[in-house]
Amino acid sequence: MYRVYIFLTIKTNQMENGLMKLDVPELQAIERTKAEQIKSTFEPMTEMLAQFEERYRELMEIPEEEMTVDLTLEYKRLRLNIAKVRIAAGKAKDNAKKYLKLEDRAIMGVHNILVWAVKEKEDKLKERENYFEIQEQKRLEALQFERAEKLAPYVEDAHERDLAKFEEDEFEALLAMKKKEQEDRIAAEKKAEADRIAREKAEAEERERIRKENERLKKEAKEREEKERKEREAYKAKLKAEREKNERIQRELEAKAKAERKAKEDEKARIEAELNKGDADKVKDLIGDLSSIKNKYTFKSTKNKKMYAGVSVLIDKIISYIER
Repeated sequence: MYRVYIFLTIKTNQMENGLMKLDVPELQAIERTKAEQIKSTFEPMTEMLAQFEERYRELMEIPEEEMTVDLTLEYKRLRLNIAKVRIAAGKAKDNAKKYLKLEDRAIMGVHNILVWAVKEKEDKLKERENYFEIQEQKRLEALQFERAEKLAPYVEDAHERDLAKFEEDEFEALLAMKKKEQEDRIAAEKKAEADRIAREKAEAEERERIRKENERLKKEAKEREEKERKEREAYKAKLKAEREKNERIQRELEAKAKAERKAKEDEKARIEAELNKGDADKVKDLIGDLSSIKNKYTFKSTKNKKMYAGVSVLIDKIISYIER
């Protein structure tokens, strides 16, 4: 097993008498006669390519600043002519692929050299051929980006819109309309926000007024209730005091009446007892009454205690006097 490398680079020494040399390593690996046969298969294409080489160089040396519409047509004609070399090489390749594997690799090597040379020229010619279309596309892309940037502050999908299709006055009208819509929307939002703030402020002030009014009413009601409570309590206290006074007076009157009745009853009983007693009994009662006086009173001060003690001595002397 071995690898076959296909070299596509065409160097200056690969040109001979203005024709491309079709020498690739793969041709060395097969019989000479077959190699020559393969080369002869593609030589008509090298001759075709040589016919366009000079015109290709002339056209590619023209600066882009000097491009004209007529020149783009020249590029197109030359590109289509050179493309015929690639197409012919492809057909020759397909016809030659009936050979063995090594031959097929050799065929592919020669074919790739031709295709590379032709494809590069085709691409460059195509670029020049479409020069104005490309410039126009670039202009439209730049215009699209520029307009999208201008419109982006006013709409969210500015970069998704096809803005390059509008004429300048149409786009300016669209831009002015969207700007006006946004300004109106912002103004409306500001007004709505200001209205909301004013409404919330008014509502807060009304809530505060109601709160203060409720507090005032609550305070007045509390003061009124407190006053009424105090009045009720004062009235109750007055009634109670009057009732207690009346009850006390009543008790005093009752106690006085009771005491008077008892005094009368006691006096009456005493008189009865006195009437019923003899002198000896009366003397005993007198002594008993005098003796009871000795223990009847209690004094706190020293002076009165001393006085009371003297009274007791005198009472004892009196009792002794009576008993003699």
